[in-house]
Amino acid sequence: MNTEPLIVAVDQGTSSTRAFAVALDGSIRAERTVPLSPLRPGKGLSEYDAQTLLESQERVLRALLAEIGPHQVQALAVTSQRSTVVLWDKQTGRAVAPVLSWEDGRAAAEAERADLSQEEVHQITGLYKTPYFSAPKIAWCLKNIPAAAEALKAGRLCVGPVASYFIWKLTNGKTFAVDPTLAQRMLLLDIRTLSWSDTLCRAFGVPETSLPRLLPSTADYGVYEYQGVRIPITVCAGDQQASVAFMRLQKTQACINYGTGAFFLYHAGTEKPVFLPGMLTSLGVSGADGKCAFLLEGPVNAAGSAVEWLRAQGIPFDPAETDELCRQASQPVWFLPALGGLGAPYWDFSFSPVAAGLSPRTRRPDWVAGVLRGVAFLLADIAVYLQTNGFALSAPVQVAGGLSRSAWLVQTQSDYLQMPLHLLHDVQSTVLGAARLAAGRAGAQWPGPQAEVFTPRLEAQQAQQLYARWRRFVAWCKQFPGHE
Repeated sequence: MNTEPLIVAVDQGTSSTRAFAVALDGSIRAERTVPLSPLRPGKGLSEYDAQTLLESQERVLRALLAEIGPHQVQALAVTSQRSTVVLWDKQTGRAVAPVLSWEDGRAAAEAERADLSQEEVHQITGLYKTPYFSAPKIAWCLKNIPAAAEALKAGRLCVGPVASYFIWKLTNGKTFAVDPTLAQRMLLLDIRTLSWSDTLCRAFGVPETSLPRLLPSTADYGVYEYQGVRIPITVCAGDQQASVAFMRLQKTQACINYGTGAFFLYHAGTEKPVFLPGMLTSLGVSGADGKCAFLLEGPVNAAGSAVEWLRAQGIPFDPAETDELCRQASQPVWFLPALGGLGAPYWDFSFSPVAAGLSPRTRRPDWVAGVLRGVAFLLADIAVYLQTNGFALSAPVQVAGGLSRSAWLVQTQSDYLQMPLHLLHDVQSTVLGAARLAAGRAGAQWPGPQAEVFTPRLEAQQAQQLYARWRRFVAWCKQFPGHE
């Protein structure tokens, strides 16, 4: 019988649910993954069925525990996509509304209706008043879904991120809690006091009594009992912050995580919140003392989803051939991957995807390379914006995430940033970051992540000229007839 102590980490991502068994030295021993994409019933809409979501989580966790045996599991860590919100009845345990994903934009009017300026919201939460964070989604559900309004009126409503709902279910309703990294994305947290904001709760009509208890990212989140074995739940965290925890960023260092969207995260220190208009001020994971690092975060709304979009347009290709296709490209299209609008530093949700530079000679490789370099350019925009505003960026930039399997993309990103990039050998930085936090709470120390080094191949002048062309292209897109 194997007695090696293990950490189990469960990650509820946008397009899959995953569970990993990780040894205390950081080695992956087993894993389970099931695909799970949100439903998209209309333009700008993205939602999950709560029962389907929950079943996917239970399925991967139980399958993994059946393989490894529960007796050697020291702790369970839970991480999830951020801003996706679940509303459920604490008496029945069932969701009372569709689970609106972070991509869902139907609550735009609720965001506008909240009687607070963008500056006020930014100063309280570090975020902006957009329909992509949870509070406007909650307000929309309470106004448009009778079952949600009824649960609220009866005092039975629970509202929380995906991870909170999963933990509530794992503990049979005994633990209703959330950590600051996920709580912040609800657009109801005061990041200076790390408490729910009365001002924001009133503005969005969300009673504090329906919100989870606030705990550090590593804390006692209750116990999951499986086949008579009691497994402590010790970590709850947002997916991007879990990834940062794996990379162990230091002040002035940055990382890029290429997933369904892409995220540029810059470590701005631990002393106090740092604000920069056009960037999000995000909280890093917190230890037992409750202290968080502050991250300047720039989201790119579409990365992996831009690749999926390309396939949906009738330009199919296998992920394994991505790099070869990109190398074959002779004239990559100029492509703005603005699915769901543009994130940082633009924050303009009226944009749609735009392509230019097409000719009779445009072929499949030109499309693939054009889409990937569009993602790289948008991330370069964020780095340039930080540096222009006086934030020194220390090398190297660490990169991870599913799309980072494309060496061509990582090399292109290094060329555009004119900085070395360290591609982590373990691209599963989210689940490993959650596992690292749980292992640290158990007293285990992991070595730093191993990485492959990419250095710029383009001369600085060439990179500047190419970036200048990109900036002209974006300016042209703003005048495009489809831009409203």
